[in-house]
Amino acid sequence: MKKQKKAGKTKPDSAISKKLDKLLEGQQELLNEEQTIELEEKETERKEDEVAALEKQQLTELEKLEQIEQEVREQVKQHPLTKITVKDIFRGSLGAFVGTTLHYTFLYGLKVAEQITMTRATIIYVLSFIMGTIFLYITGFRRMEGGNALFYLPIRMVVLYAVSMTVSVAVLLLFFPGFGESFPEVYKQVATVSLTAVIGACTADTLVRD
Repeated sequence: MKKQKKAGKTKPDSAISKKLDKLLEGQQELLNEEQTIELEEKETERKEDEVAALEKQQLTELEKLEQIEQEVREQVKQHPLTKITVKDIFRGSLGAFVGTTLHYTFLYGLKVAEQITMTRATIIYVLSFIMGTIFLYITGFRRMEGGNALFYLPIRMVVLYAVSMTVSVAVLLLFFPGFGESFPEVYKQVATVSLTAVIGACTADTLVRD
């Protein structure tokens, strides 16, 4: 009888043990699944970090390219009339010389100088500068963007005007022996050839370009 009682107690214990084993197995499976999910999440996060790092690198490279492109655009936009070189002065001198001596224009200017006053001569100087400025603007500076023309045009015109006056004096000294006897006469004689000299200098400067 005692043995039967012990056997009866063993069966329930065995059943409970099996259930506990199944429960533990189920929990272990859940734990394994959770670990797998965590690993997948970590892998996903790692990939996302790599993608973010790659995007950041690409963005940095893009910014560098944009900066280089902007620098190139600024260099390309640089108008040839915005810089003054020795070649520009040489071209202006040559143009002024041609304009002054072409068809012996200076001879006609010397005749006119005998008939005008100092006031008229001054007006001719101013008119020559204005005409040269308009000529430069129409032939080159009006194509410049922004307000650069307002800055560079007067500077370039002053240089060309000075070159034209210098060449005018040189031409008159070379071809007219009596030049320079008195200041009023010099003032008026240079004025009468200044317009053709300025236009010649501006023409050479704008037409003959690198």
